[in-house]
Amino acid sequence: MQVSADLFCYVYTIWKCTGRLEFISGGWCMHDEATTYYNSIIDQHTLGAEFLRDQFGECARPKIGWQIDPFGHSREVASLFAQMGFDGLFFARADYQDSDLRNSTKTMEMIWKGSANLGES
Repeated sequence: MQVSADLFCYVYTIWKCTGRLEFISGGWCMHDEATTYYNSIIDQHTLGAEFLRDQFGECARPKIGWQIDPFGHSREVASLFAQMGFDGLFFARADYQDSDLRNSTKTMEMIWKGSANLGES
């Protein structure tokens, strides 16, 4: 990916000097969750992570996943993100009844266990 020198300098200054910028997810793109093979998800996240590491250093590694896919989410992606070392995941679509209940009980945050094999990750 070709980034203009001025844009890169601006982003780098905000990130490095002020701490006001955090990279989220870090993939090359936001992948589809319904029809994508695991290796494609891993490959595009690896490509994005390598770009961020090469441009900003190891401390730019994203810690939060970001999936605002409007068609739903899969536990497999939650499992992959946990294995990638993410501490959390923001997502957009939840069942309206679940969302209403969580909103009314002020329990919007949850622990999503993507795989029983991962233990407490």
